[in-house]
Amino acid sequence: MPAKSSFLLRLRLALRAGHDDLHGLLWQAALVGVAGACAILAFREALAWAELLLYGRSDSLVAAAASLPPWLRMSIPAVGGVVAGGFIVLARRLRTDVANDYMEAISLRDGAISTRLSLTRSAASLASIASGGSIGREGSMVQLASLGGFLFARWRALPAPQRRLLVACGGAAGIAAAYNAPIAGTLFIAEIVLRTISIEILGPLVAASVVSAIVSHVFFGAEALYALPPIHAPEGFALAAHALLGVLAGLAAPLFMGSLDAARAAFRRLPDHPPLRLGLGGLLVGLISVWLPQVWGNGYSVVNGMLAGQWLWQALLVLLAFKVLATAITIGSGAIGGAFTPSLFVGAALGTLFGTAAQALGATSEVPVYVVSGMAAFLAATLHAPLTAIVIVVEMTGNLALLPPVMLASVIALALSRLLRARSIYGDSLKPLPARSFARRTVAEVRRDGPPVVQAGEPLAAIQQAYAASRWQHIYVVDAAGVFLGAVSIHALGELLLPQHGAASLPPEQLRRDYPRLLLDAPLTEALGVFGGHSGERLPVLDGDGRLRGYASKTDLMLLLGEEMAAV
Repeated sequence: MPAKSSFLLRLRLALRAGHDDLHGLLWQAALVGVAGACAILAFREALAWAELLLYGRSDSLVAAAASLPPWLRMSIPAVGGVVAGGFIVLARRLRTDVANDYMEAISLRDGAISTRLSLTRSAASLASIASGGSIGREGSMVQLASLGGFLFARWRALPAPQRRLLVACGGAAGIAAAYNAPIAGTLFIAEIVLRTISIEILGPLVAASVVSAIVSHVFFGAEALYALPPIHAPEGFALAAHALLGVLAGLAAPLFMGSLDAARAAFRRLPDHPPLRLGLGGLLVGLISVWLPQVWGNGYSVVNGMLAGQWLWQALLVLLAFKVLATAITIGSGAIGGAFTPSLFVGAALGTLFGTAAQALGATSEVPVYVVSGMAAFLAATLHAPLTAIVIVVEMTGNLALLPPVMLASVIALALSRLLRARSIYGDSLKPLPARSFARRTVAEVRRDGPPVVQAGEPLAAIQQAYAASRWQHIYVVDAAGVFLGAVSIHALGELLLPQHGAASLPPEQLRRDYPRLLLDAPLTEALGVFGGHSGERLPVLDGDGRLRGYASKTDLMLLLGEEMAAV
């Protein structure tokens, strides 16, 4: 055989081999990242169109509110609440046994998400947000991005562990695109939703987040979300002030979350009629906005004003009180949206007020430094997720030099907040994970169909076809009754795969009869042990009579193990 043909054959085998489930998940996660970014783009465009239709502008809800006469400023949130309530009524009629949101789908279900329910609830969210509701846009954005992950997983007929992971990848992609924060998108899902970190999880999450951020940059640019003026990072004793800011945020966060709980309880006393509840909530927010139009929306433009030093502390203190009230009313009435961005607003306001007082007492740090520390500290205290809070604030402001004060304030705020309140702001969405003990689960639960199989005695051409269809490194061999005989390595066959050998039979010495295998009724703990001594990604699954019934994936087992560890 010519040396060149032998080299090309081995090169082809090397390039095609190694396509295990984890590698497959990476490119699938990247595609989910594209879908997630597109979902974010679609929601943003729909929101911009709605604002343009209502106000003739789509640059800022606060600016739109300020341009309206008082009677419209009061009535538009009320009408928007009624419309949003109508969509919620419609969503309730969509009977479904799948999860209401992506967090529940990932943590408590098999990853299934209802398309109609997600779209209907997103329409309700859009109505609340466009009409001035004091909530964030990220909730529906991430839900739609996660829906893209589920639809892709369903199309690929992936098993539940990988389906849940791709839904999580959609969520990470949504956070990355919504906040221009790919690292935080990864950490948010891993730290808050999945509550576990492993290579099987982090790899796909990173792929989805980074790809989503790249696609988002094409449409929205790569600039930091919040415009931070030139500042100097504090050093030495100047950091002590940020520790005190962490204490303030740690004390304030439980009060903020308690106000949301109190508002929910108050609205639950009203008749269970969403248009009534959300309409009343919108009316109350509208009344507040007659005097303070800055309570509209998620507070993004106001936070940029704080960073630019445009607020006097007296006016900001009043706005902070009424912004918290407006947020509690909007969320308490049942509006669908996020509390993530409003939490950033509260943290920024606390940081501004604290920084103003610190400067009056002789502190050398600029007020924007305290604004950034306040945002991270308050977010850490409400999410109970310090890594996510630290990274997302640094990514959104684009200033790594602020990591020391941000980390110090965030850790202290988290510790104090958890001491005062055990549940995070997502306590209602993230219930304790159900225990999925390996001791009570068997290989049958992770069995997958469709391994590449040839019958003993078939020519080498059949093995070539099986390899071309699957790209697996090993092809399973069975007898006429379907009994597993062993496996043959594509690499070991080498030159025998050339076309001129296609009619020949498989040499007996090439069949590995001691190839590891799993039994259907074997516990998953035993399967982990078998995989521990096997370098490959997959193993054949046999029934009690030795017949081949499918295969099991190491990646699936690792994902299930991660879920079990997160539930402990």
